[in-house]
Amino acid sequence: MKQAIVLIGGYNSIWPGYLKMARDLEDVTRALSPPGLQVIAVPLMPWHWWEARRTRDGTHILQKLQETVAWARRRLGADRLVLVGHSAGGVIARLYLYEGPVWGHIYAGVEQVTVLITLGSPHCGDRLEGIGWILTDMANQLVPGTPYTGRVRTLAVAGQCLQGQMDGDYPARRAYYFYRYFAGQGDVWGDGMVPVQSARLEGAETLILEGVAHSGKYGHGWYGASQEIIQRWWPQGWTDAG
Repeated sequence: MKQAIVLIGGYNSIWPGYLKMARDLEDVTRALSPPGLQVIAVPLMPWHWWEARRTRDGTHILQKLQETVAWARRRLGADRLVLVGHSAGGVIARLYLYEGPVWGHIYAGVEQVTVLITLGSPHCGDRLEGIGWILTDMANQLVPGTPYTGRVRTLAVAGQCLQGQMDGDYPARRAYYFYRYFAGQGDVWGDGMVPVQSARLEGAETLILEGVAHSGKYGHGWYGASQEIIQRWWPQGWTDAG
């Protein structure tokens, strides 16, 4: 069985910004289990996310992911896939797994995916009333927790580098308001944007990384900053690189 990794970027991101992370991820998997896994990033740009926010419909993002999966299966010969979703990309990955209709379309990614890794994703599972953001709320409505545990192994990674403080310096104040939006309280720890408790996903294995930030905007040591950090969260032994 040949596998490949599909990397899904976060909200408002530019997909070429993940190319270094993709190459580093390939190097990490190659070092741990030769010949390693090839990585392809979903070609998402900021306007894809803006459109989802404007229309409250993420179909065009899911279709980009579906097209990328098809390309990986066709051109790379991948039988099964590992989805790595950063931030909102992890929420999109959950919706892609769902076997029923999502905004009127069926993707059923669970049939092709063996592993899901989310990096600082705002799952917000402990806020059952919803947060008012269509992607997270839709994922928690359709695929709460990890309903495909027997078919897809899931790792939820959370960064812990900054405590939110309403009266702190600018980064702490900014974190406070982000954390309060996602978790309902701001004086907690997280990666500068998503608090630890909101990055957890019920039923998934959880990994908390001390000193790791949400993205380059929140600290140099973010989830995809270097091979050293990637090695801290890559689940060795979860994939068959052959």
